[in-house]
Amino acid sequence: MDSTILRELGEWAALGFYEGLDLPYPRAYGLAFRRLYENMPVRVPADRLLIPCEPFLEARNIHHGEWTGAAFICNFNHHSGLDLRPAIAAEKKQRFPQHAAFIEALLADLGARLPHFGGYTHSNPDIRRVVSEGFDAMEAELDRELAAVQAQGGDAEALPLLLALKDYSTGVRSYYQRAVAALRAARDQASGPRRDDLAAITAALENGFLKPAETFLQGFLAVNLTWMLDGCDSIGRVDQALGPLFEQDMEAGTLDLRFARRLIDELWQTFERFNGWNLQIGGRQADGRDGCNALTREFVLACGRNRQRRPNVAFRITRDTPDNLLLEALNVLSAGSGRPALYNDDLYIETLLGLDLGLTPADATEIGFGGCTETMIAGLSNCGSLEGTLNLAKALELALHNGVDPSTGSQAGPATGRFADFVTFDAFLQAVKTQIREQARCFVESANAALRRRFTAGDPKLYRTFFTRDCVRNHRSFEAGGARYNWSVVTYQGIANLIDGVAAIKHSVFARGEVAREALVPALDANFAGYEQVLGPLKAAPKFGNDDPAVDGVGADLMDFACRELLSHRMVRGGRFLPSCIVFATYAQAGEAIGATPDGRLAGMPLNDSVGAVAGRDTHGPTALLNSVTALPMHLAAGTPVLNLRFQKETLQQVDGQRAVAALIRTFFSRGGMQIQLSVLSRAEMLAAQADPEAHRDLLVRIGGYSEYFTHLSRALQDSVIARTEYQV
Repeated sequence: MDSTILRELGEWAALGFYEGLDLPYPRAYGLAFRRLYENMPVRVPADRLLIPCEPFLEARNIHHGEWTGAAFICNFNHHSGLDLRPAIAAEKKQRFPQHAAFIEALLADLGARLPHFGGYTHSNPDIRRVVSEGFDAMEAELDRELAAVQAQGGDAEALPLLLALKDYSTGVRSYYQRAVAALRAARDQASGPRRDDLAAITAALENGFLKPAETFLQGFLAVNLTWMLDGCDSIGRVDQALGPLFEQDMEAGTLDLRFARRLIDELWQTFERFNGWNLQIGGRQADGRDGCNALTREFVLACGRNRQRRPNVAFRITRDTPDNLLLEALNVLSAGSGRPALYNDDLYIETLLGLDLGLTPADATEIGFGGCTETMIAGLSNCGSLEGTLNLAKALELALHNGVDPSTGSQAGPATGRFADFVTFDAFLQAVKTQIREQARCFVESANAALRRRFTAGDPKLYRTFFTRDCVRNHRSFEAGGARYNWSVVTYQGIANLIDGVAAIKHSVFARGEVAREALVPALDANFAGYEQVLGPLKAAPKFGNDDPAVDGVGADLMDFACRELLSHRMVRGGRFLPSCIVFATYAQAGEAIGATPDGRLAGMPLNDSVGAVAGRDTHGPTALLNSVTALPMHLAAGTPVLNLRFQKETLQQVDGQRAVAALIRTFFSRGGMQIQLSVLSRAEMLAAQADPEAHRDLLVRIGGYSEYFTHLSRALQDSVIARTEYQV
């Protein structure tokens, strides 16, 4: 590709990539980021304090359903690395009509050269190291490893990677220097309070990032810059990395609280602008103490001040978390913020230590969450979230149809027998488990094949390789297993549909004989049309979420089997496949290819969205639902088993109600609950939003692991949320 035209177009990443095509993999990626960061302007908008304020120039992402500008045809995102934006290519063809044919050729050529393999990947950069050691120390480690490899004659795989990382770090240093220069220029041109603000920001960035942070402002700006370099994905345990500096500066009187809150709010708003994901607060420290500090509280309060969907804030609750902070979080939730979500920190640590993942006790306390809520070790891991999904409702459907998928007519699973021929429930249950086992085996085989290709092809994610502990020392990329810890989070869909369906068959077909074996499958295939005598008993059968030992026992057996089956497999990067239930906004889509199910659900309807009951089927109160959930082996679903609960506003807007809910959550966690997230909004509000979306654009609801604007959901998802049981305590 003509480098002169690429320069004229301002396609710096593409320019560097083509410079490195004749060099060993992955040198082209290192040069792409080096040229991008050496040339990309750094903006200081009049309404911003956090600089850099964007992961790449005029970065584009969704905000309230609208799009803002962008600058590059070849840019990157946190998930796939270098990628292409056809919409920007169309804009540039309008601006540079003389290069329209060149731009088309560029799209075609780079499209073939920038493959992506495998599932979605979130991460948390190693902000602790950036704050405590600084970029200089991290680059010095790279230089030592590079020199050692070169002195030994140059390893054919390690040397190109380390050289690519050196190009990357050189680019980052240039980007940092130009960010400081841009701030100085903006400061010198400003006046009044704006000049004072920029002077403080400039001084903090000048003295931070490269060196260990000595003040909260230095640390905060270093964390922000690191997060920008990672494409504004997830950010890690910011209150733990910066809390001591925050408390130190507040006690010394050198930090203005109002100014600090402006910065925190701007970080929150940046999460929203760029569709950033997760941030964690609280949790155990390496010495075993609860880690809540003054900054933890500030982040809780920020959730209340900023009525928006992002960031996902994961509040890690320990047995020693102060009650006043839990109540503060519930008070914020009472206003409908949807954040923070609450996590049983002690059980997460205990579970991960028991899963043969190689974790040390100290590192286990560094639990982080990426994306919606995928479990990882902040700054130390590649958890491959979400690497894929397994649909348990589909496994049930296959068991009912002798392994044949009725939607396609193909043999999609092993032939486990016709349902009408099963004389006992146990025989049918074994067929279901066989389908689940085969589903897991096929998924693992496919996932490992795709992930293995990432070792030597596709974007190695140099930014994560540099900012994830041990990758440089191991001379392996983030994608090739260089991180200290590697595993893969996989989500199970349709858990409650599976439980309710199997329990209904046990109850109505085998125990009571209310439904004939020969009638069940024809009724399902007919979507129950003309089979009301079959549908009635199935719908009336006991359902999960009501503290019924018979139903919960079926669920515990099935989920224990499914989770252990997945955990039995190793992944090619190292570690295991971790089960989870993080269905986010895909549970409607997950149900589209599933016919009618024995729980009474009609064909194509959404599946349940979490480890809780199917919406509206939990009729015995919140304690009964939580008892059912804790009857399941939730500790085996350590990737995070999401549980959505909806409470009446009146309950959480009263002090007594907040205390009652806090006690309920503590009890749930003590009995084995892993995670819980609360929506506090009324049925009337949601119906009003359906009728007049424009007037309710900021109405938030928790949806399978994160907050989303209610009006952004499809009608099917909106209806499913409305159908959730609304609790009071």
